[in-house]
Amino acid sequence: MKPLKYYFTKAKKDGFGIGQFNFSALEQLEGIVRAAKKKKVPVIIGTSPGEAAFLGLEKIIALRNYYRSLYPSIFLNLDHGRDIKIIKKAIDLGYDCVHFDGGNLSLEKNIEITKKLVQYAHKKRCLVEGEIKSIKGGSIIHQEMIKFNSSGYENPNQAQDFAQRTKIDSLAINIGNVHGVYKKPIKLNIKLLKEISEQVPCFLVLHGGSGTKEKDLKQAIKNGIVKININTELRMVWKESLKKELNKKEIKPYRIYPKVIEEVQKRVEKKISLFKW
Repeated sequence: MKPLKYYFTKAKKDGFGIGQFNFSALEQLEGIVRAAKKKKVPVIIGTSPGEAAFLGLEKIIALRNYYRSLYPSIFLNLDHGRDIKIIKKAIDLGYDCVHFDGGNLSLEKNIEITKKLVQYAHKKRCLVEGEIKSIKGGSIIHQEMIKFNSSGYENPNQAQDFAQRTKIDSLAINIGNVHGVYKKPIKLNIKLLKEISEQVPCFLVLHGGSGTKEKDLKQAIKNGIVKININTELRMVWKESLKKELNKKEIKPYRIYPKVIEEVQKRVEKKISLFKW
């Protein structure tokens, strides 16, 4: 099995994007894996702090191991980790990648902790994703658009310094992207992305893929993004398809869930096709 870093390197070289799709229900995970297997692409399954707490790290690892036995190119990321004990536990249990969100800390404190986590994780062949400024929004449907000013965007020089000092493998950047889905789609600052891509030595990650126009995602991948995170859309598809099935007379779960899995799979396949693998 090829490591995750191999696929990041290939994606950056060939202009592809690797999707990270979060899950907290088995139907989501099943749909994600089926889509990746059908499309024959590597895929990252992610768990946010809430998702990880709900499922339990040990159970998540067991699920990853089971599905990896069926399809090897599956990788697991701890998304937006802030609790160092939980992050280290995830590393010890065998997560392929961990994301430390130190955006709520001072820059120097963020660098200090991120650097130590990188040293700890690399001993166990685990990649580390860093974050300088916490990305706005949340995994919900937003009624109002978030407004950006210059302070909300990533500073290329600061990002370069952060990456060099911490030795992170990847960096979650702010180029106008926000978590969640907005009635008025967000617009990415591709010009800024080009500057960051030219200066920052590590891989670049785009959070908030659910609320981004397809043409912007394509431009982001073309200009240096190698990983795109999708969560809100899968939650919406899961909920709407489940509601539709529950409104029918059927009460047997094993006849209800296949349609939910199918709908999740369709959405993941659509994203994978967009990412050009």
